[in-house]
Amino acid sequence: MRQLLASLLFLLAIAPALAQAVRWEQSDTGDPSEVLLVFQDCTPEGDPKLPRIDGVTLTLAGTSSQTMINNFSLSRSTILTYRVRSTKSVPLQIPAFDVQTNKGSISVAAFTGGTPRSASDLNINATLAPGKNTLWAGEVFPLTYTLNVNRRHFSQLGTNVNWSPGALVVEEWSNPEPTESVLNGEPRLAISYRTRAYAKTPGPLELDAANQLVNVQTGSVGFGLFQAPRVEQLTVTTDRPRLNIRPLPPAPADFAGAVGQFKLVSKVVPEQATVGEPITWTLELSGTGNWPDIGGLPARSVSKNFQVIQPQAKRTAAEGKLFDVTLSEDVVLMPTQPGTYTLGPVSFVYFDPAAGAYKTLTTPRTTLTIAPAAPDPASAAPAQPSASSQADTVPAAPSFADLKAKVPTAPSGLPRDPLAGSLASRVPLSSSWLVGVAGAAIAAVIVFWLALATRRARATDPLNPQRAARQRLAETIAQIARTSGAERSTLLLRWQHDTAQLWSIPHAAPAATAFAQSPEWMKLWTEADRALYSAEAELPADWTTRASAALAAKTVPGFSPARIFLPRNLFPFVAAIALAALTVFASTGHAAERDPSAAYRAGDFETAATAWRKRVRENPTDAAARYNLSLALAQQDRWAEAAAHAAAAFVQAPAEPAIQWQFTLASQRAGFVPAPLARFLPPGPAEKFAAQASAGTWQFVYFGALLLAAGCLCVMITRGYRGSFGRFGWASVSVLGLALALGAASLGAAKTYGTAAHRDAVIVWRTGTLRSIPTEADNTQKTSPLPAGSLAVSGKTLLGWVQLTFDNGQTGWVRKEEVIGLWK
Repeated sequence: MRQLLASLLFLLAIAPALAQAVRWEQSDTGDPSEVLLVFQDCTPEGDPKLPRIDGVTLTLAGTSSQTMINNFSLSRSTILTYRVRSTKSVPLQIPAFDVQTNKGSISVAAFTGGTPRSASDLNINATLAPGKNTLWAGEVFPLTYTLNVNRRHFSQLGTNVNWSPGALVVEEWSNPEPTESVLNGEPRLAISYRTRAYAKTPGPLELDAANQLVNVQTGSVGFGLFQAPRVEQLTVTTDRPRLNIRPLPPAPADFAGAVGQFKLVSKVVPEQATVGEPITWTLELSGTGNWPDIGGLPARSVSKNFQVIQPQAKRTAAEGKLFDVTLSEDVVLMPTQPGTYTLGPVSFVYFDPAAGAYKTLTTPRTTLTIAPAAPDPASAAPAQPSASSQADTVPAAPSFADLKAKVPTAPSGLPRDPLAGSLASRVPLSSSWLVGVAGAAIAAVIVFWLALATRRARATDPLNPQRAARQRLAETIAQIARTSGAERSTLLLRWQHDTAQLWSIPHAAPAATAFAQSPEWMKLWTEADRALYSAEAELPADWTTRASAALAAKTVPGFSPARIFLPRNLFPFVAAIALAALTVFASTGHAAERDPSAAYRAGDFETAATAWRKRVRENPTDAAARYNLSLALAQQDRWAEAAAHAAAAFVQAPAEPAIQWQFTLASQRAGFVPAPLARFLPPGPAEKFAAQASAGTWQFVYFGALLLAAGCLCVMITRGYRGSFGRFGWASVSVLGLALALGAASLGAAKTYGTAAHRDAVIVWRTGTLRSIPTEADNTQKTSPLPAGSLAVSGKTLLGWVQLTFDNGQTGWVRKEEVIGLWK
């Protein structure tokens, strides 16, 4: 007997320890991509450290708890839900491991689950494709990543492309470029990313695989009103392309490692000078190649009779490009002795991968002629000739024709000074109007503020859900009284949902005991549960009557106007008003930031251009900002972009002389002018009249003329009904004629600007390509050259592309950065 009692006590002592366990389970949802880690009678210490599984990623999706009573034994479990992402369509294999719990370390047995859904199951694939597989060391080549997915499964991209370049030197990935196609009757979406790269060292090279997370729709969860699409995140992985990097052939002695296609330009200004006059020798190397490995320009040799001032070379890369660079260096030479000198030639050796051979760029020789410095007139003592020699050497007086030929012409071809302020102006109001408008504005702000506060107070009232639920319950009870069968079951479920909301019970399906404070509601809930879930159960005949009475007794307080003045309802709008005021002050006063005009006059043209470009973005119709930006760009020899902004400034303020000058100068230097604006260079009589105001101003004048003409007609009709035309009638006829003439003239002046008068007008500022579809991936699409200076109307946009419509009806797509809006 004692032995039996000891055994029972031992079993009772070890029972809790035997009950503690951690195990894997497949989710009961039937989804093979979801597994559960169940902690029975214990809880995890921190995040469990799961074993590494090749090609599989386990992501924690949620945590829940469960309490069970079985044969009077209480068991509590903590359940961790994991989503499985696999790159292979094979059953899930999780090896055994140990996990730390509040009861110590517990071993988790190995687990074999179902086959998780992979990208290949949904016919989703990705490729990483180099432009070619055999390359020279240092050769720049294109690299394209393409994701191909069924359109009906695709939800959105989970991440950008995840790829390690390894031994390659690469640019940043481009923005995604989507294209759609149809395969076997199914629409498919291809999303491409592009970059360029080169390898420094020769030999075989296997690129790392690229991968990307993609959100796809694999079905739906829930039912009825609570149905929602099921979105899963899958990993798509590319293959690993192999490259053969060939070594360069034996190189010439002066080869410095440049691989690509290049251009070398030498320019000397002036070629004739005097001793002490500075001479600028500019050497510029540009092209596409392995610029990160190019140290600098080739060395230049100069005679010792020159003092040399050599600033640091300027390296300028194309926007967003690593391998398209221009390297320039300006050497200033100060001659110290007269004579004739030769500069150059300068040679640059590079390897051309397209030709597979070394090439040499050589600049031509430049001959400099240096004359002696002119003597100082003050220090030079002229010789006194004899009387006879004076008589023999007196020169003849020059003729008036010779003097006129020597009259100097005014200099031209330089940008003018920036314009201060803005050209946008408004008509001032009288002081009485200002006081009246200010008072009305203050009253309107107060009324508007209180209206917004009232709306916010009603929207944030915590009793809103209860009021809405109470209103729906009255309608539901009335419908329950008129229905039966399955339809009544649906209404009872709706009644239970709204009842839980009316009583502010957070559970989706509470028990009847949640209504313990109201026996009548608890009884109604129990009877509804019985009718829903018991076999052949029906509602009591008086259920709807008692439900209506209980609903009438359950009141919800109405909206309290005092909530309007709660800080959380008033302060958001105070903050918004303060922010608006700060914005106004910030836009009207630039005292805190550096004046772009000061930067321009100090020679910091890049800083000035950045500041004026910001002002143009904030206020595209500020003609002064457009004009000033054009000046700053012109000073940097960016004449094409400067001409586009000068054209925008001209159509906005054509009467400003400085803007007219810059528009003419920039168009000459850029070599293009938009067709509708070409008639203004030089202007004829109609263009001179139209240039007195912008197209928008002429349209405003046209509307004013129409209103004036309508008023005159009203006066004439009134006088006609009175039977006496009188002086006012005849005066109205005269004014009507003037109004019609002014309207016709203003309408004609506005039309003189052509497409430039359209609010969506844009100008193409550099030569490009007009494409029939918005992508550069499809080489089979039809394209057309697009010259700089083309004027069009912008329309739809798509992922960095904009559709243009031209005067002849032609449409096409270009990159947004290729065009500049005239009004936006």
